[in-house]
Amino acid sequence: MKNSRFTIEEMRETAAEVLARFDRDREIQHLLRQGLTPQQVAERTGSEPRFVAHVGQQMQRGELVRPETPEELIFRRFLGQISSQEMMDRLRTWPYTFGRLRGYDGYERGSWDDVDGLHGLGYLSDQEYTELRAITDPMPKPPDDPMPWEKGWQPQ
Repeated sequence: MKNSRFTIEEMRETAAEVLARFDRDREIQHLLRQGLTPQQVAERTGSEPRFVAHVGQQMQRGELVRPETPEELIFRRFLGQISSQEMMDRLRTWPYTFGRLRGYDGYERGSWDDVDGLHGLGYLSDQEYTELRAITDPMPKPPDDPMPWEKGWQPQ
């Protein structure tokens, strides 16, 4: 796992920061489910009340709070929290989604973007990436939204 743009220390710091946010939000969710008030949760976790409120709103809407992602698995392996074997076993069977262009200047990310991007940053080896890519290449990809000129759009 070599990266010429960032040092290993910078990569570790990035991974730790991302995972800390995941873990914080899950802890907030856990404490809110236990019945603590948002103020108590903020005090206990050291989180800003707006973060606690956001997690509470997600819960009220029935949304998952920080669902597990390939990014999380890759970062946890990088920091030694899970083994390479566990990471690869889980990523081999991941129900990947694929990013697509939405409209003229939008992009809707998919879970494969985590794998692709983190490989480019050196968090996954070429061998790991090649193996996962062989699994995902045959999977159907969503079409990009047509551009205006592809829909018969003509300048006025």
